[in-house]
Amino acid sequence: MKILPYDSRWPPEWTGQRRSGILLFGGVFLGLIALGAVSQLSRGPFIFAVVAVYFGHLAAMSLHSYGGGRRRTDTTGVQETAEGLVFRYAAAPTYLVGAFSVLTIVALAGLSIAAAAQATVEGYVICVAVAVLAVLMLVFLVVFLRLAPGRVVIGPDGFHHRGLTFTHFVPWEAVSDVAALWAGSPVVFVHTIGSPRTLTHNYLGRDTAGPRTLSPFDTVSGRWLAADPGLLLRALAYYIGHPADRSELAAGTALRRVTAL
Repeated sequence: MKILPYDSRWPPEWTGQRRSGILLFGGVFLGLIALGAVSQLSRGPFIFAVVAVYFGHLAAMSLHSYGGGRRRTDTTGVQETAEGLVFRYAAAPTYLVGAFSVLTIVALAGLSIAAAAQATVEGYVICVAVAVLAVLMLVFLVVFLRLAPGRVVIGPDGFHHRGLTFTHFVPWEAVSDVAALWAGSPVVFVHTIGSPRTLTHNYLGRDTAGPRTLSPFDTVSGRWLAADPGLLLRALAYYIGHPADRSELAAGTALRRVTAL
């Protein structure tokens, strides 16, 4: 992987923005709960360890979301392959979502078993309701493990986005513009138009294809990227405006061009 330096100035839409105070408060509050559970390990090693791990992961998720996308001065997190420029999802948020899903499924399964053990009508009702939630979480986890880690690819044929529950491909003729938005963190907003070659595969919903059923945009949150979201914004903006240069995305020269802009 080539790591190149570049000017990482962000667009004005991302500079000087306020981050979510609720996420910061939630991260600190949940972290204190986790620390409180750690301090009580001598009273019940198993139950308090479970509480500490669970709320510790929740706290980490809140604080990571509060931090949002990271500004970098190099191309860490970007790979240049025959597919094009590959912006991979970061390991930290991917791990946190996966670990939280596993912990939640285990907790729901335990609660369901405990409710059934009461051998009462209310207990059975709670058991079924909680079991349904556990199954839904398990379905999400299976899809997550199949697709993770996510990535965004700017290729010679178009824009590819593999999230945690979907895959989305938009050919260049259907990518009309890109913009910087702020939603508590940097967001790359990709405007699209109808094309019969556009395809979205939603593993938890309905697949869509073609111009009539596709929503006219795609978004990439900077919270997920291992790379500077500004570099993704810059690369998309350049190749939308310079179609004659798109062939270099498969030739191994695109990253050097984008960093020199």
